[in-house]
Amino acid sequence: MKKILIKEKPVNTRKSMAHKAVLTAVCLTCALSISACGKRSNTNQNKDPLTGVDQSQTNESGSSDGANEDGTEGGSGAAAGDYSDFDAMIGDENTDPNSIIDYINTNIAGAAVSDVKNFFKGLLGFGSDVRDIDFTRLEDSRQYMPEDMIAFMELMRLEGDTPSMAMSNEENRKVINMTLSEMLERALLFEQHLAKYPNETSSDAAARLYEEIATNAISGGYDKTQGIEHYYKGETNDVVDRESLQYYQQFADANKDSNLGKIVAEYINVLQSNDFKINDTMEEFYRGLHDRLDVKNISSTGANTQDTNANGTNNNGTNSNGTNTNGSTTVNPGGASTNGGNATGTNTNGTENEGTSPSETDTNNTNTARNSDAADTVIQGNISK
Repeated sequence: MKKILIKEKPVNTRKSMAHKAVLTAVCLTCALSISACGKRSNTNQNKDPLTGVDQSQTNESGSSDGANEDGTEGGSGAAAGDYSDFDAMIGDENTDPNSIIDYINTNIAGAAVSDVKNFFKGLLGFGSDVRDIDFTRLEDSRQYMPEDMIAFMELMRLEGDTPSMAMSNEENRKVINMTLSEMLERALLFEQHLAKYPNETSSDAAARLYEEIATNAISGGYDKTQGIEHYYKGETNDVVDRESLQYYQQFADANKDSNLGKIVAEYINVLQSNDFKINDTMEEFYRGLHDRLDVKNISSTGANTQDTNANGTNNNGTNSNGTNTNGSTTVNPGGASTNGGNATGTNTNGTENEGTSPSETDTNNTNTARNSDAADTVIQGNISK
């Protein structure tokens, strides 16, 4: 009988080894994928578009997961930190400011800190008047905005509700739209903002408004070359109403440490020494307001830099004794009649806000009712008596 010898085919051994090699490669690939996913998770964790270093690095490298807001793949455009489209919008004077705001709202969440600042610097520097910007459209971006920009937006809310300047169809120019006391207090708010945020995104825009409002409060908008009469004029066009002195004095006494308070104190001396006459000396003082209102003169310790709340009601430092800043007079230069010294219904009874010092008063200078007589006075530039 012949023996039958059965041998295993070598090919089976080779197949087994190949199979093991494939399994090993698959496992290694999975491990690397899991590791990569873990790293990506760590990179994206705790993103902070305003202060997070990781977010800034991600923008600079141009990496992006999925598509950006425009539906294009990452690696180009805003998703990669390329905001050339924004620069083009700012460079075109025909751009609608609302389009700029829409761009900011769309891209701010994924932008680096420096880019966010550039967004708002571009917006605030666009156009001839920052008041033309509708800041209410930025509410959805509030959580990504710098602190100073949020505070500035609240100031512009006040300007929107009660403009310091308003367009006069009769004179075809902007005219003072507030009482003298209100103008001084509004200018002080911008000084306080600049004292707290001297070199931030909103500083340039705040400085422009500070100078404009303060200048009009002191000079009454007077411009001899343009034939514009003094808003606080007296019985004749070449004198300042003497009753304005009490309002300047009250403000200067209540804000001795502020830059504006010191300027007003100087102006009081000029008024009295020149017998309230608008002469060469008075006009020279008006021309010098630009230098006096330079932001370099504002000290962070000089002006009370307490924040303005959402309603703009915390207008601090108005009177060192916490008394009514409008006194008990019945005449308010600027056109609005007073009620027992309380101009245009403004609450200046010296009551303390919760958490404020006794020297701070609640002026509630927003949403003040202005009757038709006061509006007529604004346009005519006379004092209601």
